[in-house]
Amino acid sequence: MSTPIDSSVKVKPFSSDTDKTKQDLLLDAEIYRDKLESQWSDLKTDATKYGKQALVIGGVLATTFVVMNAFLPKTKKDKEKELEKARQKERDNELLLISHKKLKEEKKQSQVVQAVQSLAWTLAVGWARHKLKHLIEDERRTE
Repeated sequence: MSTPIDSSVKVKPFSSDTDKTKQDLLLDAEIYRDKLESQWSDLKTDATKYGKQALVIGGVLATTFVVMNAFLPKTKKDKEKELEKARQKERDNELLLISHKKLKEEKKQSQVVQAVQSLAWTLAVGWARHKLKHLIEDERRTE
């Protein structure tokens, strides 16, 4: 922003020569256009320069943040969260182990119950066969 715009209004006396007035106005317009273009290019240059500086500063901040998080010790809050996650995982593993053991015990109990039922049925059928055999023998004797 090297040159400020001349904002003063020039008052000229009335002239009957409109071509000369038109040329003066076109010259003034050209001067203002040049000044505006100069200021616009200065603004673009400044914006580019400041934008690059902002990107560099942002990159440095982001890099610093990542490096600090990677190498610095964790806060108490982070350690507590990790510890709680580990405890929860242990509890989940214990529950899985307990449910697996219960399932095995139920399966074993089921097998024992089936064996006892089978033995009971065998004894009951054997007893019934024995009674039926005696009943048939008694019937044969009485005839």
